[in-house]
Amino acid sequence: MTAVPLNLASLQSELGRDPEFLLHTRHFTARIKVVIGERQSFLIEVREGDLVGVDSVVTPFDSYDIQLAGTGEQWALMLEPEPPAFYQDFYPAMVHHGFRVEGDMEMIMAFYPAIRRLGDLFRAVAGSEVSA
Repeated sequence: MTAVPLNLASLQSELGRDPEFLLHTRHFTARIKVVIGERQSFLIEVREGDLVGVDSVVTPFDSYDIQLAGTGEQWALMLEPEPPAFYQDFYPAMVHHGFRVEGDMEMIMAFYPAIRRLGDLFRAVAGSEVSA
């Protein structure tokens, strides 16, 4: 079982209008790299609480403040509508299943509610058709 790539246009739309994400990202400035196994990588950029965008072109030279990375199998479980135990959130998936939450740990802990909300929004768009 591997994760289906996320529709990034739908994700950007959800991020830009989700009141909970917008509330938790006030004063937040970060580049968040998301690695879904070998299938998809993208960067989410937030500057002072405003969504700058979602970039589908990621190179090894791109800097990031936070990385959320896992295998296709880990992401498939995390993106289920009702994830199994310890896959409903990034932190327990890291502690119990080897999912990777990396980068500036002080920033991660300070803005964890926004990062956690990303998981909910990823799940919401997981069934969307992938755009070319």
